[in-house]
Amino acid sequence: MSDLFDKTIQRYLQPVSSLKNGIGDAYYFFRKDGAFVFTEGYLHPEGGLMGKVMLTPDPDGDTEIFGRMFKSSYKRVVDGELTLISHPEQMLNQFDLTPGLDPDAPRPVYEEFHVEFSLDDFVGVFEHHHSLLTAMEDYPMVKDSIEDLSRGFDVPFSRLGCTGSTCYGKFEEPDDDVDLVWYGSIAENKKVLAQIMELTRNPKNRVFEFGRWWPIRFFWNGMMICSFFNYRLEEEMPLRNCRMTILEEDIKGVGMVDDDTHTIYMPSIMTLSHLLLNGKKSRDMDLIIYDGSLRGEFFAGDYLEFKAYRVLVQTPDREYEALLVNLRDNINKEE
Repeated sequence: MSDLFDKTIQRYLQPVSSLKNGIGDAYYFFRKDGAFVFTEGYLHPEGGLMGKVMLTPDPDGDTEIFGRMFKSSYKRVVDGELTLISHPEQMLNQFDLTPGLDPDAPRPVYEEFHVEFSLDDFVGVFEHHHSLLTAMEDYPMVKDSIEDLSRGFDVPFSRLGCTGSTCYGKFEEPDDDVDLVWYGSIAENKKVLAQIMELTRNPKNRVFEFGRWWPIRFFWNGMMICSFFNYRLEEEMPLRNCRMTILEEDIKGVGMVDDDTHTIYMPSIMTLSHLLLNGKKSRDMDLIIYDGSLRGEFFAGDYLEFKAYRVLVQTPDREYEALLVNLRDNINKEE
């Protein structure tokens, strides 16, 4: 006999084959052992995905989902406050949570803090759009807020979805937030971003969490919206089918963000000008940030200080040198 957990998960879960455009950014997958796995970015191997186990069944865990207890590998409570676990520590956890994973298995340099899973390990995926529609059926607050937001931003439902706990049906009215996925062309998403920036000119609409301000998160009619932007058009993904080779490690640099077209996506990509690398002037270069917590963090005019890899990027369209940062601890904005 199915319990509440099974009944709810079955309503939200979709077959992996439902992802007609392949595996993308910010999807939760449900593993056969009951674990929740999260993807970051749109670069995934044939027959597999790159991501991290986020929640595992554990009777002594501190996260309850429809009557079952889970342990989180990405956040914990310290001195009464919710804090994020660092990516290096999360990576160490991955090999404990998935027996058989080889810590020494080769991974692309940009996947330094993700591991590879076979699609055969999963029961299904919480597809963004299906999950949002199902959550709107279950939670009046979600329905009212998202319908109003769709009108306010002039974005049709077909371009909206959700991730985070809402994508598998966990939402606690009235205090929870929605991790909203915006699908659009670069031009369409740029328009949404401009509306968010205008909205957050009012400090009351800004989101401060985990000790900092999140530029693309905002409050809409009292509900916190955490934005995840996805490309609607594959041809606009700048790193699709890419290969990346390390040319040099531990490059220390400073530079100004010049082109921020792709800063709101994962990976975030921006062109840096006024660039100094190891103290020497450099030509303009792209900076690739492969850390999902930095989506929408940096914009044109920001001066950044960082430690990076210098890499050779090869795509079907071109070959070029770029800078790569995989960890938020290795980059900061100069105030």
